[in-house]
Amino acid sequence: MNELTESLHFSDAYAVLARQLGNARQQVVCALAAPCTRPVFDLLLACKRRGLALTLVASAADQDRAPGIAWERLQALGASLHWLPAGAPHLHTSVCLVDGTVVLSGDLASLGPVLGEEGSGVLLQDKPALAAECARGLSALVTAHGAAVVAPNASAGAGEGAAKGTALSTFDDPEQWAPAWQTDLLQAHALALQAELAEMHRTINAFDQAQDAAIGPLLRDCLDAKRRHLQQLHARTGSDADRTQAEQAQERYDQYTQAQDGKPAPAPALEPAAQAEMKRLYRKLAMRLHPDRVEDDEKSEAQALFQRLQASYENNDFAALQALAHALQTAPADVPSRGLGDGRRKRSPAQVVAALKDRLEQHQRERRGMVRSATWQTLSTQSNWNVWFAQQANYLQAELQRYAHALGGDVAGQDPAPALSPADGAKPQGAA
Repeated sequence: MNELTESLHFSDAYAVLARQLGNARQQVVCALAAPCTRPVFDLLLACKRRGLALTLVASAADQDRAPGIAWERLQALGASLHWLPAGAPHLHTSVCLVDGTVVLSGDLASLGPVLGEEGSGVLLQDKPALAAECARGLSALVTAHGAAVVAPNASAGAGEGAAKGTALSTFDDPEQWAPAWQTDLLQAHALALQAELAEMHRTINAFDQAQDAAIGPLLRDCLDAKRRHLQQLHARTGSDADRTQAEQAQERYDQYTQAQDGKPAPAPALEPAAQAEMKRLYRKLAMRLHPDRVEDDEKSEAQALFQRLQASYENNDFAALQALAHALQTAPADVPSRGLGDGRRKRSPAQVVAALKDRLEQHQRERRGMVRSATWQTLSTQSNWNVWFAQQANYLQAELQRYAHALGGDVAGQDPAPALSPADGAKPQGAA
């Protein structure tokens, strides 16, 4: 993927759609795979009021359930509306084409000014060739199945277009309809979402490494002081509750020290140009190695290589990424990985689409978990890591002073700083 022509959007997805439609100069083609929201309808209406050529393709059944939307307003302004009747294929993903160049796909139909992080996002691609492919696919779909310029709640016989649309053969399983242009959109979205997850992991790892460097020793001393304090307390009282707390503190200290001692040395910091090149190389390799792009007999190898790719990128290890790229380029001709990247040779189009949808749902679940994690919540609210680390250090110094007092001053290696109460600084993750 080219980061200059492709980007994935979540909380700002509606703003991106509004900006792209607001910048449109000639035509907009929009195909909706789900019921349309009022904000999206209003954006389309604004396009038509500005004199743009507007074509809309949607399932009639879906749009019947959209409250407060008067499609006849678009029709009266001269928009070309095409409703897919019952039994016709359903789109696997929404798509909007702007001036035959920009392609937006994904959760378009459900967008609004206030949007959470639950969906798979909206993918923006500035690719004229893809836009042309999608336009041809939509034209073929409308020619075969569309009921043109008929309101979605009209009767089955309301016009020649409706009669044509309902007279066509229906599909026992509409999901079997999987043209290449829809598959291309899903595949690009899956790859973009995978890259988004990798970037989130890389950011979290970079934050963890910076935090270890800034306050790691201080946090270790604090956990050590806490376990010693609770052991001393248990020795004095002998109560079961104090024993349990002492055991938990010892376990926490052991877990932390083992995790820290087992961490590899962090990769050297990269200059911005090298960081951009690493991202470009990662996306190039991800497109080749993604398990959804290979045949079943190549999946095991692809999965192993893809995991190696992910680990290298998430750990900011540019050298390891370059080594992987070199290994793939110089692999012998009989190595299966030289043929990776064409997942459609043996699987049916419907199987490819099903695999891509499963992959997207898996990525969505992973992203939701990451966004809700304590570390990501910190990252989303703290733009200046050094300020955050300073707050954590103040909190830990205050805790060390408290434990030093309880232990009779027996906390080695500390030079007490002015203490802050817990309310003055946020409690660090993993702190006592």
